[in-house]
Amino acid sequence: MTEPAVMYSIVIPVYNSEETLPDLIRRIRMVFRELTGDYEVILVDDCSPDNSWAVMKELRNQDPKIKIIHLIRNFGQHNAILCGFQFSKGQYVITMDDDLQHPPEEIPKLIGKIKQGFFAVYGKYQIKYHSRIENFFSRRFQLLIHHILNIPEDIFISSFAIFRGDVIKNVASIRTSYIFLPALISKSTPVNKIANVEVNHHPRTVGSSNYSPFRYLKLALNLIINYSALPLVIVSTFGLFLSILSIGVGIYILIKKLTDPSYGIMGWNSLMVALAFLGGILLFTLGIIGEYLRRILAEVSYEQPFAVGEMQI
Repeated sequence: MTEPAVMYSIVIPVYNSEETLPDLIRRIRMVFRELTGDYEVILVDDCSPDNSWAVMKELRNQDPKIKIIHLIRNFGQHNAILCGFQFSKGQYVITMDDDLQHPPEEIPKLIGKIKQGFFAVYGKYQIKYHSRIENFFSRRFQLLIHHILNIPEDIFISSFAIFRGDVIKNVASIRTSYIFLPALISKSTPVNKIANVEVNHHPRTVGSSNYSPFRYLKLALNLIINYSALPLVIVSTFGLFLSILSIGVGIYILIKKLTDPSYGIMGWNSLMVALAFLGGILLFTLGIIGEYLRRILAEVSYEQPFAVGEMQI
């Protein structure tokens, strides 16, 4: 006997959200009362230190449409969402945050847009209610995403989004230890099939954001190193420039010495500075190459992007 088809899967990564989850689920239920098609909610607990897992189990007991997964340790938001993708069954898959800054009442806007023939639709916030520091780093991170992934600049990437189910199946089949979902989505979606729709963004009422400047830096490094060769290109270009410069300086000194026998060669201090500079560049280059090798080792050794400890599906 085949299971009934699910039209929508809502995948929500959970971290320290014991206070917001009941209201979030209540509002999702109200929204889908007005929509045609069955749905499921997949809550993935990213090893929250608070009481989130107990709240999730209570919500699951109240409603069989809610599927809950508990990860054995904290893997990060993108890994938790990928875990939810693995268990999603919907023809369309929606992602949203657990802190109520993504209002469930905006979900019909996402659904309406993707049914116009798009593969992926990201919510574009009219006003983003984050701190100035977080908004600053978020804007710079958006620019980096567009540059590395070759996504049109007018497309805003957010975690409030909807995707076609076949796109999510492709994403879930990609084997990588370093998860950055917009990159995986871009590999599975034609650029002209990605769109935005304007949605509201609400101020945070409980807790604080988990996205610090350090977190943005870490995501940026993962994006640059895993999905581009930019560091190697920069180092190679700089090395080539130094080589050409050193050859030019050497030729200049040789000509100067031949034309003017009294011309003195640069002293010991200058030589030490040059050697120290070049040595630092070499060590920096080796460090970048070493980071690539470390990540290659993690890939070939099949490091897990997530590990499930307990679930009720």
